[in-house]
Amino acid sequence: MLGILIAYGVGSGAGLFEVNRISHEQWFKQASTNSQITSYIIRNIYTSVTVKSNHEGQVISIESERPLCDDETVIQTGFDPADMLTLVSTQTHNPTWLLLYDKNKGFTDTQTVQKITAVDDTANGAALEKYYRGFVSIGGKEYFVGSIPIVNLSGELIGAVVSSIGERNALFATHNQLLKNTLLMLILILGITVVVVNWLVRNLFRPVPRLVQAVTLIADEQTDQVTPFQNQEDEIGELAKAIEKLRVAMVDRGYLQRMQEMAQKMEYMAHHDSLTLLPNRVAYRNSIDDRLIRLRTEGCIFNLLLIDLDNFKPVNDTYGHVVGDELLVESATRLTDLLNDGDMAIRLGGDEFAILQRVNKDSISEAETLARRVLEALSQPFTCSGHTFSISCSIGISCAPRHGNTREDLFTHADLALYTSKSFGRNCFHFYSHGMTMNPSNNLLFSQEIEDGIRNNEFFLHYQKITSLGNYAIEGYEALVRWQHPTRGLLQPHHFISVSEDIGLITRLGEWLIRSACMDAANWPTAKTVAVNVSPHQLRSPRILDIIRNALQESGLDPARLEIEITGSEQLDREIILPALNAIQALGVGIVLDEFGTGFATLDYLIIFPFSHIKIARSLIDVLDKCEDSQVLVGMLVRYALQRGLKVTAKGVETQQQYEFLATLGGEEITVQGYYFSRAVENASVVAELELELELEKMESTCNL
Repeated sequence: MLGILIAYGVGSGAGLFEVNRISHEQWFKQASTNSQITSYIIRNIYTSVTVKSNHEGQVISIESERPLCDDETVIQTGFDPADMLTLVSTQTHNPTWLLLYDKNKGFTDTQTVQKITAVDDTANGAALEKYYRGFVSIGGKEYFVGSIPIVNLSGELIGAVVSSIGERNALFATHNQLLKNTLLMLILILGITVVVVNWLVRNLFRPVPRLVQAVTLIADEQTDQVTPFQNQEDEIGELAKAIEKLRVAMVDRGYLQRMQEMAQKMEYMAHHDSLTLLPNRVAYRNSIDDRLIRLRTEGCIFNLLLIDLDNFKPVNDTYGHVVGDELLVESATRLTDLLNDGDMAIRLGGDEFAILQRVNKDSISEAETLARRVLEALSQPFTCSGHTFSISCSIGISCAPRHGNTREDLFTHADLALYTSKSFGRNCFHFYSHGMTMNPSNNLLFSQEIEDGIRNNEFFLHYQKITSLGNYAIEGYEALVRWQHPTRGLLQPHHFISVSEDIGLITRLGEWLIRSACMDAANWPTAKTVAVNVSPHQLRSPRILDIIRNALQESGLDPARLEIEITGSEQLDREIILPALNAIQALGVGIVLDEFGTGFATLDYLIIFPFSHIKIARSLIDVLDKCEDSQVLVGMLVRYALQRGLKVTAKGVETQQQYEFLATLGGEEITVQGYYFSRAVENASVVAELELELELEKMESTCNL
């Protein structure tokens, strides 16, 4: 009996120690998580800021040209500091403060002008000058916080952003109560042991080791097993329930950690191409804008090289998409190997790449040197899936500021030079020169071709059906535009949509698309929804509301049957886009966030904008059957959206394994689209499919009678 008592005492003491250690560790980790969420939201709002992270990926400082609360920053972002703090507090469920730093006054709250110090700080505010987790005194109360210092471009401290996980009293109340209850239970059990030895041996000898094991498992972060003995109406049951509360708290902590990891993955995916892992078009725009700012402020010149793979389409058509993808990945690797410090390789889409080259002395000679190296690297034979072949590339170059000092001018001029290279037989490079033009018969990007295509009815729509995962019923269709080019054949959207945006024709093309989709859907035999893609460029047009309203009126389509899909590949300007979306929603039209989980389509968009429906990004669905992390991420995104009452569609479902995984997430509430169910088809096929569905429904109804 003595041995049992000693063993139980040691186990209980270990449990109390673990409870105490885990509680404090959880405070620090939750403070780190809140700081990470805070920095993520600040980077989304204040796009000019940068962050510094430690080796664990934790943000430890924020670099900003000016204080986040000054008037110029408010004007540029459209965010008052109070709005930003409210958004952060909504995400973390705890108060957040933005501090200003003065060498004489120390840290003060920008909202209340109260002085803020660390409770355990003996160096007159020095603790908050670095990344800090601990207690601070604010307004007469003590909070456990995570504090990230804010420094200017010179590294001088100008403030800090402080996010709380709770007040000291509230944190210690739960902690102390748990310890107190555990201690009381131990005393009661020992008392009963003295009185009823047989009962103690029969009822305590078995539970205690298992409860100690449960606490140990929790300490090792193995939280998948429910704590036993919770149904006992005695001290053992109370102890088991207390340990179960601790286990649940650890599960919640794990959820926060996964949310942090998800935010980091979404941040990465927002700026990188999923196939080649190169920076994508979003990252290109951010980088060239930053370089243009440095050009104006510091005189740092740079070059833009646009690179188009020659003969990629024949390779892709001959050997298949798998070989085509391998070729793109290998091309990206070869381009990356050519970069120097300060250079950046980008995949713009399809077989189009770009390089932003930092210039040290002479822009022309350095661009020429790099271009020759690119030509040589990409002309070497490729071996993909056992096939060996050679390709080449064409390059167009524009130099900043010699050939332009805006993103649009530099891209347009490099594009002109690129197509000059193509017209000279390819496998060469050209610099932009004044008077350079594109041959309309060879240039897909020439605006007149797009205008002629609209006027000559060269554009047409295909429709891909959206199917209920529960009963395979057709819920609706997504309209996908195609271009039957007179000389280049059938073109997919990626060949002309981005270009239409760049040259200002996307509004006209988008108007045709919306009107045509509404006309087609209005004549379908059954009332299915139709989804039309609309870019942020179109939403910035003052005509967008009239375009949608007129299309509905002319076609007679019920507004509830129309959905507008907003891509998440480009950041949405809250001041401009939010009023436009609210006005569209007021018409009764549904609003869909496309490519959710990648690009800028993050969780805060679901809070800010009036989306009623999300589509999980194709890039996440593609790797569901290969990547466990993707399964976890997709599961979290789906559950979060369903909890908010949003409709959920998974895009790009192409395999049985992808379908089966999605079915486990809630088949009755999820819709899907992809080649596993149907390819995009012309409108006549949609009409035939819906007529057949209607006929089958009539036959089933007749049989039931």
